[in-house]
Order: sequence, then structure tokens, then C-alpha cells
Amino acid sequence: MADIPTNFWQELKRRKVIRVITVYAAAAFVILELVDIVSPALGLPSWTLGFMIVLLGVGFIISTILSWIFDITPEGIQKTKPSSQVSNKVKQPASLGWKISTYTSVLIIIAFVVFYFVSNVKQSSDISKLEKTLAVLPFENWSYEEEYSHYGDAISNEITTELFKIEEFHVVSFTSSSQYKPGNKPPIPQIARELGVNFIIEGSIERQGDQVNIHVQVIQADKDDHIWAKVYEGDWNDIHTIRANITKAVASELKTVLTPEEIKQIERKRTDNQEAYEYYLRGNDFYSRSYAERDWSLALKNYQKAVELDPDFALAYTKIAISHMSMYWWGHDHSKDRRNKCKKAIDAAFKLDPNIPEGYIAVGLYYYWGFMDYNRALEKLDSALLYMPNNNECIYYKAAIYRRMGNWDKSLELMKKSFRNDPNSFRKAFNIGSTYYNRGEYAKALEYFDKSINLKSDFAPPYEFKTRLFIKWEGHTDKAAETLEAAELSTNFFDYSYLELWKLNLYIYDGHFDEAIALLNTSKSEAFEQQTFYYPKPLLNGKIFSLKGVEQADHYYDQARIFLEDKINENTNDPRYYSSLGICYAGLGQKDKAIDAGIRAVELWPMNKDPLRGPQMLKELAVIYVMVGEYDLALEQLDCLLANPGELSANILQLDPAWKPLWDLPEFKKLIEKYSDN
Repeated sequence: MADIPTNFWQELKRRKVIRVITVYAAAAFVILELVDIVSPALGLPSWTLGFMIVLLGVGFIISTILSWIFDITPEGIQKTKPSSQVSNKVKQPASLGWKISTYTSVLIIIAFVVFYFVSNVKQSSDISKLEKTLAVLPFENWSYEEEYSHYGDAISNEITTELFKIEEFHVVSFTSSSQYKPGNKPPIPQIARELGVNFIIEGSIERQGDQVNIHVQVIQADKDDHIWAKVYEGDWNDIHTIRANITKAVASELKTVLTPEEIKQIERKRTDNQEAYEYYLRGNDFYSRSYAERDWSLALKNYQKAVELDPDFALAYTKIAISHMSMYWWGHDHSKDRRNKCKKAIDAAFKLDPNIPEGYIAVGLYYYWGFMDYNRALEKLDSALLYMPNNNECIYYKAAIYRRMGNWDKSLELMKKSFRNDPNSFRKAFNIGSTYYNRGEYAKALEYFDKSINLKSDFAPPYEFKTRLFIKWEGHTDKAAETLEAAELSTNFFDYSYLELWKLNLYIYDGHFDEAIALLNTSKSEAFEQQTFYYPKPLLNGKIFSLKGVEQADHYYDQARIFLEDKINENTNDPRYYSSLGICYAGLGQKDKAIDAGIRAVELWPMNKDPLRGPQMLKELAVIYVMVGEYDLALEQLDCLLANPGELSANILQLDPAWKPLWDLPEFKKLIEKYSDN
């Protein structure tokens, strides 16, 4: 009995089963390694590796059985004879070929094991040395239903938001990475260079009914090396857990140890109501599309539907608050009621979750946009950054606040930091340019306006500011006119009343009053407006006819007066209405009313409270003083304006006929000489 195992082993060797097993194992090992390497790159399903293991397992059994039964001889494949029939014969020595294949197979297995170990150690070392800069590209959406069409961007944006919460990571904003859509994107190394990151996360999402399948992979970008990939399958109701697991897995693969607070924030569940979550995602989609009132109104409707379905959905309340304040700040509804709706949503969010980071962002914007209370706004944004240390929007909002405080250097520092984290953001490039513009650093401003246009050629604001820049910088209309011509070719020009206004201004500066009137007559705009001004069409007609010296100007000024008084009755807190109304009163010869209205506008937006919008109100007051003959008071305002960063320059004062009554005054000439380099 003791000889049975020995005899069986000898029989396996005699029948060459051991050699077949060794060679088969080496081949199978190589095949499995290749499948593991190429599966992520080829986007193969998650069951591919498991299927190959089963297939090779079945093949192993079959090959073992066949090697026991048959043998390969010089005469061909023959059935192996039992040992009893060959026991008295001289054993043939093993063939050299079988020996070589056996030893080779053993060496292959050893080599692959060593290679696998060494490469993993090296990869781990390489990853730990790299700065953990990441970008999440838009996921490919394999869902068939139209209602799920936004899922690719939605899940990528959600993962980006979660990664912001990890202090060790520096994550590019989704506004930049969202440009690299599946199927039409450059190679990964090129994307990484453009975004300035070392790691790229990409993948796909598919939802069918209540089932969701998310494929995620992390790529070391410079080598285009897929260092990790996994497929997450489950019920849509588990999407919050799946999202959290993806975030934690990415951290683990990039050798990052999460703090307990980071884990808590990542695992924080949005809502238990998946229909409410659907509306929340749709709201995010609409909110991020543009600054248009229509998109923000649709975002609000979806967020409000989300909280109707789940009254405990704290995060949706923060989005409601931010949407209301966006409508307020950007002039779509600058009313106390809108501001109160924001506060109500903020209170609801904090009642449900006293430490919700997005709530601190919302309340920061409430104090910033609603009251220009900059210190409290900064305090709240800093609280948000404690929970989301790399949230790029918080950094950008802080930059904007410092600019409003007149701290231009700090503002530029943070804006550039935000732009580095969002290098494809045409809006951030534009805002850096506008900051340099206000500081009078024209060459740098022009550089960033051009960057903004190169990133998005149909984005209108940089064309407007380039037009203003050339007027302010050079004091003539040639390059400004060329800029507006480029805008007409690249944008929906006449959808932007401020572009029309600057075309009108150039006509006025060049003395082409009839062309200016013709432009007004064909314009579809009821009023020409932006964040810092609101000019009804009759007001501009009155201004042009007044410059022509035509009595018809009074008729238009009075039309504008009635229109603006109605506007003020609707909203008593919009300084733009008061400054324009003051010009109407001045045109009608109502001096005291004109000055009172202009001063009221300045009181609502004082320069020391708002160095960006305040100068516009002071400039309009100076215009009113000129119109009513108070030249000394006008010169006093102009001196203050020229001494501070802003839109006005000595060149503009000598070009715009609104200041013509001052041109021959010795005090005006001294002012021009004093600020001729500005």
C-alpha cells in the first residue's frame, strides 16, 4: 500500500501527464496575464477574466485526461499502453523536446511571477512619487432610454465632487474635463498635458430599468498605463454606495490614506428617494448650461421637485438657494423676495444637516451676492473648504470676493489658482482678463481675453471687454470695431444687448449719429443691460438726439422716465434704474431730481463697497452733473474714478462726446495731463 502513491506518481511521469500539466499551466498563466492587462484598455466586460479562468479550467481537465490516455510518438498519436504491458521492457528515455518544453514552462512561470511582483512594486513606487493631480472625464453613456441621456456627465461630475473632499488630491474641475467627450477626444497623454494632471479617470455607465453598471478605470496618463479598473454592478437604489466605493477605491489605488472625516463626507448619502435624486441630477444639468434665466429657472423647478419628493434632501435645498441667488446677482430678479427664498432654502438645508459643506457655500453666496458682506461670506466659504479642501468653486468665489474688496493682488492669486485647476474654463480666463483690465494692465488683459475666445469662440463677454479695452487703451475705435466684427462672425451677436450697445457707442464716438439711430430702430432689445447698467431704448434715443441738438430728445427722455419709474416701483433696490432715471431727469431739465437719483444709485452701490460696480454708478453721477451744468462736481467724480482701478481712462474722456462740455475747461485739461498714462 505504501508504494501506491509512488507508483501513481511514476505512472503520471511515464504517461507524460506531469509535463502536459506544467506546459499547460505556463500557457494558461500567460493567457490570464494578457487578458488582465488588455481588458481595461479594450473595454471588455467584467466577466471576461472569470470566463477565461473557467474556460482554461475545463481545458486543463480535458488535457490532463487526454495526456493520460494518449501519447505522442514518432508514429503519431497512440493510445498509451498500461504499465503491466511494458514493465519488462527497457524504458525509452524521455524525448529532448519534452524536456526542453517542461523546463521552459517552469522558467516562464517563474519569470512571470518575478515580473508581476517587480512591476507592481515599481508601479506602486512610481505612483507614490507623482503628485496626485486628477481629472475625471465624461463617462460614456450606454443607457438606451432618452431620460438617462445626461448620466454620463452626471456620474462624472458626482465623482469629481467626491474627490474634491480628499485633501491630498488636486482635482480638475469638471467644467474643464467635460470637453473631452467619449468618441471624440485626443489621446490620454495629450489630455493630461492640456489639463496638467498625472492621472485620468474615465469609464462608462449603463442603466437598464433599476439596474446600473458602472465601469471605472484609473490611468497613469504619461504612460497611458491602466493601473486599475473595476466594474460596479447593482441596483440604482445603491448608487450612493457605489459612488462612495468608487471614490474610496481610487484613493486606495493612488496610495492615499483617507481620514475619518474624509470617509464620513464621502459616505454621506444624498437621499433615499431615487426619483428625487433623478430630479436633482437634472437640475445640476440645467444649472451648469449657461447664465440664462431659462436654464436657471428649469434648474430650480427640478430641485424643487426633488425636495417635494424627499423633504429631507438637504443637498437639493442648497442648490435651490444657490439658484435663487444666481437669479438675484445676475439681474434676472434683483428683488428682496428672491433673496428671502434663498435664505429659506439655506435654513431648511442646515436644519436637516448642520454641517453640510454645500450649505456653507450657499450661505457664503447669500452674504456675498445678497448683501456684499464680504467678511462673513469669506468666513462661510472657508468653512466649506474645511470639508471640501480642493473645491475649486470655493476658491474662485473667494477670488471674486477679494476683487470686490479691492484686494486685486489676492484676487488674481486665487483666480489663477482656480484657473490652473480648471484650465479649459473660458469664464475663468475671461475674469482674470477683466481683473487686469480694471487694473489698467492692458497687455495681460488682452492675453486672457484671447485665451477665453480661443477656448470658446462664441462666448460674448471677452469680445465686449476687448472692445472696451482698445477704447480705454488707445483712445480710438479702429481695433474696437474689428473686435466687434469678429464677434458678429462668431457669436449670436444680436442676442447680447451689451454687444449691440458697444456698436452703438462706436457710432456715437465717431459722430455717426444717424447710423446709431438706425441701429436702435432695428434692435429687438427693449433695454440694453448688463450687471452694471440698464438703458431702455428710449433713453439711448434721447441721448443721441440730444447730441444732435434735436428737440425730439425730450420726447424720448420722458418715455424712458415713465418706463424706469415703473421699474423702480417693482424693485426699489436696483441702482441701475436710479442712475438711468437720473440721466432722464437731467435730459428733461429736472436738475434736483436728476442729482437725487444719481446719488441714490451711488448709495446703493458705493465704490468702497463694490470696486467693480460702484465706479459705474459714480460715472453715471458724473454724467448727470455734466448734463445739469455742475462741472466742478463732475470733475471731482472723474478725479476719483481715474485714481482707482476701473473702466474710465483719459483716452475715453477725450473720445466720448458725453464729456464734450468739459473739454475746453482748464481743470479738465489738467485732469487729462495728470492721468494721461492710465
